[in-house]
Amino acid sequence: MIKPISIISVTFLIVACGGSGSSSSVMTDNSGYAASPDLGAASEIVIDTDSLQVNRDFAFDTAKTIDVDFDLAFARDDDAFVTVCTDYTPVGAEYDVDFNSCAISGKLQQGVFKQSIEITNDKESVVAVVLFQDAEKPPVFNEFSVDDNTRVKADGSTSRTFVWN
Repeated sequence: MIKPISIISVTFLIVACGGSGSSSSVMTDNSGYAASPDLGAASEIVIDTDSLQVNRDFAFDTAKTIDVDFDLAFARDDDAFVTVCTDYTPVGAEYDVDFNSCAISGKLQQGVFKQSIEITNDKESVVAVVLFQDAEKPPVFNEFSVDDNTRVKADGSTSRTFVWN
């Protein structure tokens, strides 16, 4: 006599494994290996690079150099650090800043910070954050647009500059 549990187990095994049908979702060729699907014929597009024209002002630069020029009267008498970050989200009057995205950080010297940084071309704005050593003082934020901040240098050339006074 066959035990009922054996019949149930064998039935479950046959159903779970897909039965004994010969249908398969993987196509094989005569060698037994899976056949690669037919993706269609590749179109033959030929581009002659001699006919390409590029504007003389075009550059392959992936980043912009920006001068940072901060002179902050409100931080002259405090120990404070400043950082400039590219990934942030406005939250009311403040910002939720990803401090792993900061391009530069440094100590304010009597409220002054001057450096140059590189910002990738895909960034349209950055946020500068002043962080005070005194935990009672809240951080101070300032958002800068990357392309709207140009300054004429003494030699007549222009540079992108973030100025915060």
